[in-house]
Amino acid sequence: MIELDTRRLVERLTTIESIALIPRVASTNLIARRIVAECIENELSLPQAMIIAGEQFAGVGRNQRSWSSPAGKGIYATTLLTRAATDLSVVPLAIGNIIVTYLHDLFSIDAKIKWPNDVLVAGKKIAGILIEARIQDDRAYLLIGTGINVEPFEDEARPNAVAISEIGQNFKGVAAATEAFIRHLDKRLSVPFDRQSVLDEWRAHTIHKPGDRITSTIGDRTASGTWIGIDDQGRAILRNGDDILTISAGDLLM
Repeated sequence: MIELDTRRLVERLTTIESIALIPRVASTNLIARRIVAECIENELSLPQAMIIAGEQFAGVGRNQRSWSSPAGKGIYATTLLTRAATDLSVVPLAIGNIIVTYLHDLFSIDAKIKWPNDVLVAGKKIAGILIEARIQDDRAYLLIGTGINVEPFEDEARPNAVAISEIGQNFKGVAAATEAFIRHLDKRLSVPFDRQSVLDEWRAHTIHKPGDRITSTIGDRTASGTWIGIDDQGRAILRNGDDILTISAGDLLM
């Protein structure tokens, strides 16, 4: 389990009010769901907090895919956050921006975003995002799950992965990388999401280029076309012949 002085760290943060370190857990998002449900049921304010696991044994990504989270190999965290419900559509893009700038600013890694939730380096996955939300009146109770590969490990389910320690500069171990991520995330979250700024930054970071051939998998359905971009709601826009497809969820296969 990573060692962090969470009390000292929280005292220097602006947005995140508390940090919970858990040696081993099924999934940080599962714990976060219980907290959100309890807050809504009892009409309590949601704590602006982070749950960080040393290891997850039942982590999941999009479409319930398993996500390997072995001890000492990554940053496995869920951030609890409250935002205006009108911000919800740009939250995944904003979090992608935050992870990309974390990798670039701290480790000089040239990371790119694959819509909607993967962060890649030279085509290999280095991080993933899983966001869940509950709407209560005009507020969104957010569960922002992030998984970042810090040390390499062999996993047949993730043959095309890369880790910070393999390609980054100034790497000083998992604990230092985790603390740096917390600080970076907190700093970025202290600024309200400006929709246009989020969209512009995401477009600058994306791996997709106009004309790229894309297939989107949504449950049991697939849609194919060429990449046009994202609209003001963060939805992917594809062209298929004379048809324009707008996709708000799914996985893009290149």
